[in-house]
Amino acid sequence: MADETMITAVQMVENGKDADITWMYDEFRNALADIWAKINDRFELTRDPSTDRFQEIGHESGIHGRTSAFAGPEIDWAVYSWIANPTAGFTNMHITVHPGAQVDVPSFGLAFAAFGVNPWGFADYTPRRELLVNPDYSRKYYESVNERWMQVRRENPDLAWFTSPTSFIRASVSPIAFLYSGPPFDRRTIEICVQQAHEYCDRWLQWMDEAEPVPTDERAALHAHTVDIRRSIADEDPANVIAERLFGEEQASGMVRALWGGDRKLPYAGI
Repeated sequence: MADETMITAVQMVENGKDADITWMYDEFRNALADIWAKINDRFELTRDPSTDRFQEIGHESGIHGRTSAFAGPEIDWAVYSWIANPTAGFTNMHITVHPGAQVDVPSFGLAFAAFGVNPWGFADYTPRRELLVNPDYSRKYYESVNERWMQVRRENPDLAWFTSPTSFIRASVSPIAFLYSGPPFDRRTIEICVQQAHEYCDRWLQWMDEAEPVPTDERAALHAHTVDIRRSIADEDPANVIAERLFGEEQASGMVRALWGGDRKLPYAGI
C-alpha cells in the first residue's frame, strides 16, 4: 500500500494549480453521468427549484460547473454536482442520494476529483443508524461489504489512503469507504475509482430494492437524523473554502445549502 495522503484538498489544489488535467476531468465527468443515469432511471426525481440559480456556474473558459438537487417519493434529497477548471489543475464532482424515511438504507455518496495532478476517488454509505448500538444494521450494510473492501485495498498497492487532517471529516467516513488518491496523471487510478463507484452504486440500488419499511412511528426521528447528518457534513467540509475562493462567499454559501436542502421547495419523502 502506498503512503497515506495527509494534506488537505486545498493544499493539493495549490500543489498542482498550473497542471492541465482536462483528460482526467473528461473521464470523471463521463463516469459521473453514467452513474447518475442509473439512479435517475431507477427513481422518480424532480429537480428542486431552489437550485435553479446553480445550473450554469461560471464560464467554460475558466472555472465552471453545476449544482442540481432532486427529490421524489423514495428519495428525500439527491445532489448531482460538479465544478472544474481543468486547465488549472482542478475538478471536483459528486453524487449524494439520501433515501426517504420510509427505509433506513444508508445514504449513498461518491466523489471524483483531480486536486492538482493526483486523481482522487470516494464512494461510501453514510449510516442512518448509529452503528455501535445497532450491530444488526452494521452487519447488514457494513460487515457484508468488509471482505470486498479488504480485497480492493490489498490488490491495489499504488493507491494512497486519503486521511483528512480534519477530525470531523475522518469521523464522517464509514468503515468500508473507498477513499483513495493515486499517482500523478495515473489512468489506472481513475479506472479503479470509476469501477468502485459503479460497484458501490449497484450494491446500494439492490439494497433499496430489498429494503424493509421503517415503522411509521420511527420515521420522523429517522428523517431528522438524516437531515442533521447531511447538513453537518456539508457545512463542515473544509473544501468549502475552495468554492468561496472561486465563486465568492455568497454564492458558495448557497451551493453548500443546496447540498443539504437548506432552501428546498419540494416535500420531504417518507414522512
